[in-house]
Amino acid sequence: MPSLRPAATIASIALALLLPNLAQAADSAGIEEGRAALEATRLAYQKAGSFRETFEFVVEFPDGRKDAKGNDYGVGPAGSAFFVVTNQGKEFMRLVARDGRLVATQFNVEGRYAEAPYQGDFAAAVRKIGGDQVSLAGPPAIVASQGGDFQAFLDALRLGILGPLEITGSRTATLLEVDLRANNGTLTIALDPATHLPRQARLALGEGQQQVKATGRYTFVPGDPGAALALPALAGRSAVATFAELDRSDYPLGKPAPEVTLRTMDGGTVRLADLRGSVVVLDFWATWCVPCWTGLKHTAELAAWAKGSGLPVRVFAVNTMENTSDPTEQRRLAAELLRAKGLDLPVLLDSGKETFTAFHNPGLPSLIIVGKDGRLARYHSGVVKDMAAALKGEVMELLE
Repeated sequence: MPSLRPAATIASIALALLLPNLAQAADSAGIEEGRAALEATRLAYQKAGSFRETFEFVVEFPDGRKDAKGNDYGVGPAGSAFFVVTNQGKEFMRLVARDGRLVATQFNVEGRYAEAPYQGDFAAAVRKIGGDQVSLAGPPAIVASQGGDFQAFLDALRLGILGPLEITGSRTATLLEVDLRANNGTLTIALDPATHLPRQARLALGEGQQQVKATGRYTFVPGDPGAALALPALAGRSAVATFAELDRSDYPLGKPAPEVTLRTMDGGTVRLADLRGSVVVLDFWATWCVPCWTGLKHTAELAAWAKGSGLPVRVFAVNTMENTSDPTEQRRLAAELLRAKGLDLPVLLDSGKETFTAFHNPGLPSLIIVGKDGRLARYHSGVVKDMAAALKGEVMELLE
């Protein structure tokens, strides 16, 4: 005769079966609440008219270093808009869109500026002037104010560095916090429940000891941004079509590459002068540089192709600008990141940053190709779309 279960036991079983469904329902409710909150934010920007907003944030790198950065942007009459990026309180880049043109200037390029047509869609014009650069994007506030739908607003929240975002939950305290997740990081935005506008944000990129974090605050000011919408002084400057051309215009292509010697990961050395007769590709990167991680994947693909091609092509990832001058510690940091990302490619160590300086401070990430004659032949700042395929084409041209 089967035994009878006590009522308490039956209740426990029923509760255990019910709990996952309750948790799933709670998660679903949090996701829906988060979506509704972000939609309210999008509509608030869309109805705001002219405004100016700043996002001041601090980036904390894995080595403990902190950088103060800022974004200042807004919209004005007749569809005009502007976007200024600052680093340590100094202006790095300025984009102003008005009167049918988007004009972009960069602090380290004095003789040129970039320009693209502008027809009232700031994000589209930024993509055009950004060319193949994957990390340049219009601010979410401007995207929303100019009529972007929810998906366009969500894409703008990626800030040019996060992968596609999904809402994972929300919670309400003093502010309403919405959590979002990408394949390369997380983002939490804290919204004012009265105005629906963002007040704070937290961002994390990567994982483990290579994780980069950022925290910041938003300040929204309604009304015409005024002088911020003025076009920069362009007298004596010549125009180019993209930021990539702007960067290249300031790099000494055609000049002899510096004769440097770098350490390998196994303790050996590589002299650039000894590689004359081969096309040499140098990818400058650091473990704390999040865009560099994407660039390294393309470089690893290029290195595998070069190794199997039998052609006189050498590809190296040059680790530089680390917050240590100890070669052993630098080697450990580099090896750890490569292992975490599953990357296999030749790495050279620029421990004292001398090589980075000798190559005219190309920025991070950046990629330089040296021709068979030992001269600087190609320069790429940042990460571009279909980079490995584009680089193969450039290498083949230099081999002819």
